[in-house]
Amino acid sequence: MNFKRAFERAGRCLAVACFASGAGPALAAETVYPIRPIRLVNPYAPGGITDITVRHVVPHVTQAWGQQVVVDNRPGAGTNIGTEIVVRAPPDGYTLLATTGAISTNPAFYPKLSFKATRDLAPVALIAETPGALTISLGVPAKTLAEFIALARAQPGQLTLASAGTGTSTHLAIELLKSMAKIDVIHVPFKGGGGGVVGVMGGQLSGIMTPLALVLSHHLAGKLRIVAVTTPARSSLAKDIPSAAEAGVPGYEATSWIGMFAPRATPQPIIQKWNAEINRIIREAEVRERFQAAGLAAVGGSDRDFGVYFLKDTERWAAVIKAANIAITP
Repeated sequence: MNFKRAFERAGRCLAVACFASGAGPALAAETVYPIRPIRLVNPYAPGGITDITVRHVVPHVTQAWGQQVVVDNRPGAGTNIGTEIVVRAPPDGYTLLATTGAISTNPAFYPKLSFKATRDLAPVALIAETPGALTISLGVPAKTLAEFIALARAQPGQLTLASAGTGTSTHLAIELLKSMAKIDVIHVPFKGGGGGVVGVMGGQLSGIMTPLALVLSHHLAGKLRIVAVTTPARSSLAKDIPSAAEAGVPGYEATSWIGMFAPRATPQPIIQKWNAEINRIIREAEVRERFQAAGLAAVGGSDRDFGVYFLKDTERWAAVIKAANIAITP
């Protein structure tokens, strides 16, 4: 006997019964979902931070629900290829998106997109964040963010801050700092953060904006100095380092994050089921430990709160990109 086919037939019969009894599609979706494998689109190549995040999570979902969650890597066009796949997918809960905060900045960089993420996708869950760190060379005579800002104001256009590249989250974090702290520093883009870190340790660069995980060990070893993290409050990954908001730039926040989305018309019971499961999984000690080892801090929260945050993030970065006149080559 083919148990899988029998199970699927039973699920379809139950759905029909729910509709026939007037229970409606929401109850039907909630009752039978999922009855087949789920596709989780990752718009990045394998091995990146998004891949690491979801592959720590999906085995737990598979185990809990009895259906496989397949990660489908679809890199290209600044994540827009993978995002559009999900936008155009049936809103049935069997195709979802796991992506980064790049989805918030892309509308400003790609104004001719055929979709609008804030309109065409439904936020499901904010999984984790990757705190950034403003890190300076030991040769710079500043031990705090306030001292660095004072030095930059006294020497306009002389200090240098590296990023992982033009238009990246670390570049935008620098531009936001320049605007809010009213300082003039030179942005030095690298292809990735490694080269910039070496430059800071060697004294060729004044500092770098980079993920905390990339520089924390060097900070602890006394090879460079982290003066602030970019999260609104202190990060659980480094509780002794103040946030930029705490250390001299009130309201500053430039956090990279990983979250999940579904096509806009996906039934709310399915979104709620995913949200509850993600929140359950990221509270597990094993997952939190793996996140921490990868430089991730678990977040969680409701899908509604994530939606508000996503919209705010999109609007905020659009203003920063416009004010700084940043453009990237498609």
